[in-house]
Amino acid sequence: MEVILHIGAHRTGTTAMQAWMLQNADALAVSGTAYWGPDRTRAGLFSGLIKRPDLVTPQDGQNAGRIRMAIAMELDRLSDQGMKRLIISEENVIGAMPQCVDMLTLYPDMAGRIERVARAIGPQLRRVAVSIRRYDMWWASVMAVSVARGARVPDARALARLAGHPRGWRQVIGGVWNTLGLPVSVWSHEGMGADHRAQLGAMMPRAGLPAGLYEPGRRDNTAPRLGDLHTRLIAAGHRPAQPHQTRWMPFEGEQRAAMVAHYLEDLAWLRAAPPGIDWMDVSAQVTGPNPGAPTEEEGHYHDRQASRLA
Repeated sequence: MEVILHIGAHRTGTTAMQAWMLQNADALAVSGTAYWGPDRTRAGLFSGLIKRPDLVTPQDGQNAGRIRMAIAMELDRLSDQGMKRLIISEENVIGAMPQCVDMLTLYPDMAGRIERVARAIGPQLRRVAVSIRRYDMWWASVMAVSVARGARVPDARALARLAGHPRGWRQVIGGVWNTLGLPVSVWSHEGMGADHRAQLGAMMPRAGLPAGLYEPGRRDNTAPRLGDLHTRLIAAGHRPAQPHQTRWMPFEGEQRAAMVAHYLEDLAWLRAAPPGIDWMDVSAQVTGPNPGAPTEEEGHYHDRQASRLA
């Protein structure tokens, strides 16, 4: 039996994918695929496991053995039921959005976090899956959630740092690969963010999709509508969304263009990545006449799964 660990990332349609997997759990089980989402990982099974490495206590270390035993028993139980694989989807494995915003960098302590989780799962862990997204859109979505929850609106210096920060998806993906030595499946939110079947196929590339899967047409994981956020942004001196928009874009045109260029470099690296990093995307539309400029279709939901960037 093999375990596939889906680590998000946040704001790339993970909530919608997790809901779809849960809704299709019976069809997946018939084909030998079990699924654990946040309803399992955050209900005690991974208690104390998903923490910042600098906050891990001696007690957490002692509990690690108990967690490994509990997971091993669950895997044995699933194997006895005829399951061939288990997909675990938990985006907090590599970090939390508030920490990314506080430290103004992309998943700064990802390696220590995922290594701890991998030790708990054990040798059955065979593959990691991750989705990525354009930096300007990803950071805007993350910060919109953060501000809506009461965090401080980022200032100009913070936005400039993010626009030119060298750490990106290449470092995150390469860090996972180097830390665990396992195959990593990667796809983009722009290319596959609304296609749950394609994402499932990317997670388990050697297995065919089971029959009977359905698509309820849900649209989850959307950033909050402006509402009170709109008022807070104006008070902080930030430009609100245009009348036809319901999203907030804090980055200026030149900053967005630089972030898109960084993302395109990541995609080029992924297409020529070394063995073990599997780029499993369809052709993603991430550029246009002015890739740093907002498009009208950005004005419905900040994180709408069916959105395509033109």
